[in-house]
Amino acid sequence: MFGIVGAGQSVSADTLTHSVEVRGIEDNSLMYVRRSFNEKSLLKEKKSEPIVSVAKLRGLVKSDYELLTTILRAEGFYGAQVTRQVARRENHFVIELHVVPGVQYVFGEINYNLEGSNSDAALVEELYNAIALKSNEPAVAARVVAAETSLVNMLLEMGFPFAGQVSKEIVVDHKRQAMDINFNVNSGVRRSIGSLQFQGLKSVSEEYLQGFAEWQQEDRFAQTKINNLRARLIHSNLFSTVTVKAQAAEANRADVLVNVEESKHRTLGISGGYSSAEGFGGEASWEHRNIFGEGERLTLTGRGSEVEQSFSGILEVPNYKRLDQTVTFESLFKREDTDAFFAHTIKVRANLERVLSPSLSVSAGTEFEFSDVTDISGDRDFYITSLPLGVRWDTSDDLLDPSRGFRLYLTTAPSFSIDGNKFAFLKNQIRTSAYFPLARDRKFIVALRSRIGSIIGPGTESLSATRRFFAGGGGSIRGFSFQRVGPLDINDDPLGGRSVAEVAAELRWKITQDVSLVPFLEGGNVYASELPKFTDFRWGAGLGVRYHTNFGPIRFDLAVPLGRQEGERRFQLYISLGQAF
Repeated sequence: MFGIVGAGQSVSADTLTHSVEVRGIEDNSLMYVRRSFNEKSLLKEKKSEPIVSVAKLRGLVKSDYELLTTILRAEGFYGAQVTRQVARRENHFVIELHVVPGVQYVFGEINYNLEGSNSDAALVEELYNAIALKSNEPAVAARVVAAETSLVNMLLEMGFPFAGQVSKEIVVDHKRQAMDINFNVNSGVRRSIGSLQFQGLKSVSEEYLQGFAEWQQEDRFAQTKINNLRARLIHSNLFSTVTVKAQAAEANRADVLVNVEESKHRTLGISGGYSSAEGFGGEASWEHRNIFGEGERLTLTGRGSEVEQSFSGILEVPNYKRLDQTVTFESLFKREDTDAFFAHTIKVRANLERVLSPSLSVSAGTEFEFSDVTDISGDRDFYITSLPLGVRWDTSDDLLDPSRGFRLYLTTAPSFSIDGNKFAFLKNQIRTSAYFPLARDRKFIVALRSRIGSIIGPGTESLSATRRFFAGGGGSIRGFSFQRVGPLDINDDPLGGRSVAEVAAELRWKITQDVSLVPFLEGGNVYASELPKFTDFRWGAGLGVRYHTNFGPIRFDLAVPLGRQEGERRFQLYISLGQAF
């Protein structure tokens, strides 16, 4: 109990105020106690509110006294003493809680009792070493709760697929200043993995799906392997539902049963966009995600705009020869009619990509391209073969609307002209982007982008215009017409170059759940030299609006060139799906 000590005349209850102070927990070792109390204290929460009665104040003081005692015990201070005092000064109450924390108790004996298992002392030792709960360490309650959860997870990982609920017995020995814990769990017997069975398949090959498993029969059961199987099945986009469970089998095995429901494997897509630089554009595609029964994806795409028309076909063969390895075959026919050149291009390509981790992959391929190009140098044919190599590192959280993470795409392509004018060149390009949320609710996101490219080899005029670097337009430097940043020829048409440098920054401000405002700044240039000079940048700036839908943001951008030169348009307008980068 406590008494109220003070002097002064009686005043109206609605004018009473209070303050609270805790003494004795200033040491750094008690930082968590201070923080937890400050976050949960009712006295601190209601500090700005007037006190309606002394009885109400007593209730708040009692609540905070019990809170502080509970927090101290949770941190292992079982011998802590807390006293409380309330003093009244005029119409203000001063509440003080005095703490003598005493000795922080430690964990004593920790025992794991596995009922119904074929375990031995070695298994118990393995559990003890794996779970982060050790004797003579501070007896923090949160660590006991975490260990209780970890125990089941560890047993699932160590070959016990049917481990049950955990119960615990805790004894606090005040004489030894220690906490002894007995964990009891019905672990069942240790099992190996038996057969892998699928139910619900219609058109997807079961033999193909068997290859998704990263184990052999008789390997020791591990829940991570089962989780990885489920993740691969979901990531294949072949199924709308996937459930995986273990079933007890003879000889201490656990069969793995997978129930699936196949999704629709065909998709027809259509999209459109507009920019004042490139005019109206659209795309139609047809996709089959299981065309031969083993997850092969065939995509046929037609694109059309005022400056480019193309048709492409891509066949992807996933898990080729090994898990997480994809072979891609691609063919493309494209017609381009820009200020820089007029060209017909036919391209065929084969590529092998291997996923090294969820965020990292590498690729290698071979490519052949024929192009009939008309530019300032005349009408020429080019026959070029390339060996493109690539690295992709992507930690972003969304494909069309990222709010955090980083992207890096590095490509290099040794290329050889195999027509009458034989020459070789090396085309390199690095694209990066990064996304930084400025608040927890992600209403403000800073997005940054860069692009650096270099072609080492013959001069610009010897290269096919389809292989040169260009800049300007909706996918490059907004505010300028398509390909209009960089060297120009005597007819004031873009020449392209052997190197390029670009940078961009956006502030994505979500003003409502569905609408964002996006001010942006972009700059860069194209150079005739092999390496970019990073000088004479042309800058464009603007303001965009994003309307967020369940399939991605719709983008509206208005941009102007800074330092506009004669003949350049005053502004450019862009409408498309997805963020600019």
